[in-house]
Amino acid sequence: MAMDRSLIVQILREIKADPQQRISFRRYMELALYHPHLGYYRRPLPKIGKEGDFYTSPKVGEVFGWSLAQAMARMVDTFPPDTPWLLIEAGAGDGTLAQQVIQSLAEQEQLPAAFYLIESSHYHRTQLEELAGRCPVPLRLVNGVAEIPDGKPAILYSNELLDAFPVHRVTSDQGALRELYVAQEGEKSALTEVSGPLSRPELESYFRELKWQLPEGWTAEVPLDALEWLEEVGGWLEKGYLITLDYGGTVEELSRPERKQGTLRCYRQHQLHRDFYRDPGSSDMTSHVHFTALMERGKRLGLETLLYTDQSRFLQGAGIFKRWTLPPRDPFSPEAKRNRAIRHLAVAGGMGDAFQVLVQSKGIAQPVSGVTSEL
Repeated sequence: MAMDRSLIVQILREIKADPQQRISFRRYMELALYHPHLGYYRRPLPKIGKEGDFYTSPKVGEVFGWSLAQAMARMVDTFPPDTPWLLIEAGAGDGTLAQQVIQSLAEQEQLPAAFYLIESSHYHRTQLEELAGRCPVPLRLVNGVAEIPDGKPAILYSNELLDAFPVHRVTSDQGALRELYVAQEGEKSALTEVSGPLSRPELESYFRELKWQLPEGWTAEVPLDALEWLEEVGGWLEKGYLITLDYGGTVEELSRPERKQGTLRCYRQHQLHRDFYRDPGSSDMTSHVHFTALMERGKRLGLETLLYTDQSRFLQGAGIFKRWTLPPRDPFSPEAKRNRAIRHLAVAGGMGDAFQVLVQSKGIAQPVSGVTSEL
């Protein structure tokens, strides 16, 4: 708790240093998640799995990474024959998905010339270094695509990365857009929420470009950081594919009545809560990815949308049911465990329904066949 309180002290210090005695929610979220020493993702503690705060698809079973690699292998077939290509995972975390993917590509004899893992967390980079000795191709840890040689065809993928990018929060008040800020609550060492004019003109442009009329009293997140990330990777990529797996939706999906307060939420010890200002740094903080914005911004960058679907359909199209076996007698056998993972990831009503997959391509004359509906 002492660590959490010291982060509040630093946040309050920044608020008091501001002429208007407030900081944007985006800045608050950045500090809560990514403060160099006290942010949630910078603390040397487990984040994923039973001992952490949430589960991800790769933790459900290796069949997730296997299926993703099946789709990647078809993409590689669209590159010029015998051309070296690069594989990149953005937000590699503890390396679980990276290990699943590279192992499956090795089995298919579709290995890249090199495997780059983008990860800024020192805690996770230490874990990823252990993967290097088991990787069948050169593995490099980098902080961003600027450190990766360009020119080669590439596949860049991310899983549950963009949902953790800091967001601005905007509300509609008497027909005008207002931004939500974080301020000190009275004389207490506590935080509260206040509204004010938009801090950046891009916030208003965001709604205008998407033709999104925010209803009166509604709140929405604006993912400018995620769009800046897309600008970076989309500008770097000359030829290849960009695969984004995350939970989120289109403008239409994010405009449903149940989203009137936005999609921002926190997770702590597998419990969801919306007390954003409680012990910053102790909970994961996340919001839905705005896939319409990614597709529209991608067009400007030369990224063609090949597929937007839910994760269940994507995994089915990639061939996940090829790993299904007849129900074994032993419910604790590896086969039974894999069947349960497949059911959880790819059967209607399971985890896969909550996630979306966006596949974009650039510089590919004949993109992977069938990707416009199912791989």
